[in-house]
Amino acid sequence: MALCESASKMLHVVTPSLSVVSSQPSTSKSAESSSSTNKGGPAYLDIDEDMAMRTRSLSATLQKLYLWEKKLYHEVKAEEKMRVLHDRKVRKLKRLDERGAEPHKVDDTRSVIRSLSVKIGMAIQVVDKISVTINKIRDEELWPQINELIQGLTRMWKSMLECHRIQCQAIREAKNLSPSSKKLGDAHLHATSQLGHELLNWITRFSTWIGSQKGYVKALNSWLLKCILYEPEETPDGIVPFSPGRMGAPPIFVICNQWFQALDRISEKEVIDSMHVFAMSVLQLWEHDKLEIRQKMGANKDYERKVRNLDREDQRLQKELQALDKKIILVSGDGDNQLVSGHAVYQSDTGSGSLQGSLQRIFEAMERFTAESVKAYEELLQRAEEERPVRGNERNS
Repeated sequence: MALCESASKMLHVVTPSLSVVSSQPSTSKSAESSSSTNKGGPAYLDIDEDMAMRTRSLSATLQKLYLWEKKLYHEVKAEEKMRVLHDRKVRKLKRLDERGAEPHKVDDTRSVIRSLSVKIGMAIQVVDKISVTINKIRDEELWPQINELIQGLTRMWKSMLECHRIQCQAIREAKNLSPSSKKLGDAHLHATSQLGHELLNWITRFSTWIGSQKGYVKALNSWLLKCILYEPEETPDGIVPFSPGRMGAPPIFVICNQWFQALDRISEKEVIDSMHVFAMSVLQLWEHDKLEIRQKMGANKDYERKVRNLDREDQRLQKELQALDKKIILVSGDGDNQLVSGHAVYQSDTGSGSLQGSLQRIFEAMERFTAESVKAYEELLQRAEEERPVRGNERNS
């Protein structure tokens, strides 16, 4: 769980914000000053300073691109309005000529048309310059930072894979993790309850962490795809699969598209399902211990208070479990988690061997998941290296 917590902190750092800003600076200088004010946040306190600097730089670059695209949007809208007005004046001039209108009215309309034509030409030049600036920032600033981010994530997944392999080996070699005899007391009940809470929290955090990574890459790739004019190519064998590389797109398009497809293929479902099974085992143990307490309850007021406390704690666990099920869609055919009349029924074997086996399956699933992630990121780095000489040759030719 500590590993998941530390990894969550790392994700908070390596995933720059894509949120829009409410202000509308008119120059890139304003964008740089805006990004500099965001650099002193507390999110970077627990990580390497060099990594923090690189991450803030990536976040600032994304913000700079957003501001330039916002400016581009307004310039294009303004040009469109002038073009509509220009077309309207042209139609008006045609009607005036057809009716033989007074010369000064015809001259005034022609003067407006000439003025609009000049303004439209200037607007087109501004749009072209902004587009060139955006492309330059994307290829010369954003791409090296994205490449560096991928390298950092590759190192992270390799470290996690090593950790999970050690965990798998340790749990395989471990003897029975449960004591031979159980004394049902307050400390035991509290520990079981806390473990249940932490397991549900672990599932939520892991799912959110992976979802954040996939969401970030999806948003980045979706934005890039909007910059490509793609027309599907049909052949006798069918439609040619979309490939930014085949279209001659810059490396950032190629890598981000492969990045998105790779993460989309890697499923975290096995990990979440194994976590869910283990959590259900612990919650079933909690339910079993609570029933034992109820059976011992007599006229003793201490037991009555304890039962009321257990009921309140059980309600907390029920709410957490239902909130988790709303957030994560688990497709399971063996009924690991069933909701009956709004009340969760914990169904799992609570034997010590089952608990240890469930924990082992979590680390085994995590090992497979991290191994797939390492492979995907290594392939990304290899593709990035292949793109480098190709682009270099194109520039020299």
